[in-house]
Amino acid sequence: MSSHPTVSVVIPYSERYTPRAMLAEAERSVERQSVPTEPIVVEDVETGPADARNAGLDRAETRYVAFLDADDLWKPDKLERQLEALSEGEAGICVEGEPMPVEEFVYRTFVGGMDSLTSSILVDTERVDARFESGLARGEDLLFVMEAASEAGVRLRPDLFARRRHPDSVMASGIAPEEFVAHDTRFAYLVGQRVPEAQPYLTTYYVQTFTRAGTLAHDAGEYDRAVEYFSRALRISPHPYTLAYLCRSLLVRALSP
Repeated sequence: MSSHPTVSVVIPYSERYTPRAMLAEAERSVERQSVPTEPIVVEDVETGPADARNAGLDRAETRYVAFLDADDLWKPDKLERQLEALSEGEAGICVEGEPMPVEEFVYRTFVGGMDSLTSSILVDTERVDARFESGLARGEDLLFVMEAASEAGVRLRPDLFARRRHPDSVMASGIAPEEFVAHDTRFAYLVGQRVPEAQPYLTTYYVQTFTRAGTLAHDAGEYDRAVEYFSRALRISPHPYTLAYLCRSLLVRALSP
């Protein structure tokens, strides 16, 4: 009999975005874990992944809860290594990555390009009260892990899961520049309110947001809007890459018929 506690595993699922066969493979990767598990598949067709994950949290009856996207796969010792990490104390969440302090983890997650963490999350519900923000169309997982890390500390372990891409996945969908800006400014506001360690990086995040919006507008042939977004980013804080993008859009706009 395993000496490890049982872990509830919340798997949001929508057939619109993930084939049933991929869900079955994800479930088998849970079954192959070296610790006891209780899978909780939550259909999220009418809600969304944030609400589905919160519903799974509500249904879970165990202290430790993990999350797995239906199109990802766990390594067989994933949960065992994470439980051992949390048993060291002073942390309420464990995700994939190399060990680092909370401040660096928040920096990398917020502005440093560290993402795709959802399927690596293992949380100790006796130490973490954070919930997934249903008002966000994306990034709700990043807000959750940053908030949990700020609240209760974080442990990181490498090589916990394998991410799979397919044409119907949510991440494969495009987004308009104005929608991108509206979402990401809302995301930044929530992070600033809930994660004190992230506040020094808000300026960097806003520059990244408007620069990215400018590139989306440029790629869509909306050069006036691209110039507007790049200019907003430069007014917040000058950055050579943003300036280069602005010059490119100005040149293409000038040469366009």
